[in-house]
Amino acid sequence: MSTPPPPLSKPSTAVWPKTIGIIAIIFGVGGLAQGAFAPLSLILTRQQMQAFAGQGVEQARIDEYMAKLSSVSYLSLACFIILALLLLAGGILLLKQRRIASPVLQTWAILKILAGGFILFRTTSLTRLQMEIIMAPSLNSASKGAAGGAELEMVNQITSYATWIGLGLGFLWLAILPVFFIIWFNRRKVTDQMAPW
Repeated sequence: MSTPPPPLSKPSTAVWPKTIGIIAIIFGVGGLAQGAFAPLSLILTRQQMQAFAGQGVEQARIDEYMAKLSSVSYLSLACFIILALLLLAGGILLLKQRRIASPVLQTWAILKILAGGFILFRTTSLTRLQMEIIMAPSLNSASKGAAGGAELEMVNQITSYATWIGLGLGFLWLAILPVFFIIWFNRRKVTDQMAPW
């Protein structure tokens, strides 16, 4: 008498692949939109910054800011689109329950922290330069008064603190989903569930 064949492995009944896959796809689409809008902000910012030229701000400083902003915007465009496509691919692979989804999403997570952190740092330093340009007319008139130097120093300190706080909070927000993916896909239970895929 022949022995019966071993039972086929049952498909995974866990709901997390569908949930995390949908989240990855939604954020991937959002990343594509963010990448598409990055260069468009240049047009609006250029018009806003040119208004300060008539208020006594040196044109060279405005041109320097716009050149740096242009460089960061196109770098952001490239990074956001690459990261978004990687996240979309990982989400789709996860919905289809392909084992390769885990390394794809973990690769996205590491690249998101590195590239996103670099872009965030560059954008924050540009924000500080922008604030100096925006506040230059007010500070120039304040510096003519007796208390102008003290006010200028106080404003510079506040701007510096706000910049570093914004950078810290921005990096925290940027890293939440990538860190979650790294932790999630390295859990023993999750790797065991993905093994038969």
